[in-house]
Amino acid sequence: MSNPEELGARVFGARIRARRKFNGLTLNELAVRAGISRAALSKIERGEQDTSVSNAMALSRALGVDVGELLATPEVVVTPSASIVGHSTYGAGTWRRDLPAPIENMEVVHYRLDPHCETASFSAHRSGARETFFVLAGVVEIVTIDRTTTLRAGDCAQAPGDVPHQLSNPGDRPAELMLIIV
Repeated sequence: MSNPEELGARVFGARIRARRKFNGLTLNELAVRAGISRAALSKIERGEQDTSVSNAMALSRALGVDVGELLATPEVVVTPSASIVGHSTYGAGTWRRDLPAPIENMEVVHYRLDPHCETASFSAHRSGARETFFVLAGVVEIVTIDRTTTLRAGDCAQAPGDVPHQLSNPGDRPAELMLIIV
């Protein structure tokens, strides 16, 4: 498929299928909820059949998603490495890069900590904030008021972001982690 209409049908169908599976619905269940035939839905999901605006709206309602999400042109946004500035204002031996966030009210941060270094203490984020830590290399400790949590390469942890905290590397090798704040 090479023309834009065929590509649009494939993308639309793939998004319908992905959302249907995410919602735990069978093909039959979604077809009934949307008021279209199972055969038509199957063809739509495979990108073999265009659909009407009314069917697109019915599918979006049945899936609980805005029709614009299903119809939007796929977009890949590339930020060149040179545009992602790193800085070390978070403590000696620490390096931080704030990466472009895919959605509003989300921060994506890449940290590198030299051996036996720690960040300065971070203030609490807004009430209800959550943080996800994923260690890429080495050992990282998340230090909060009441505990120290140790993570190793490949470990992932979620924690409240609305309490003061800091990161440290107790190891003899550099540590790297990704931090997502929502």
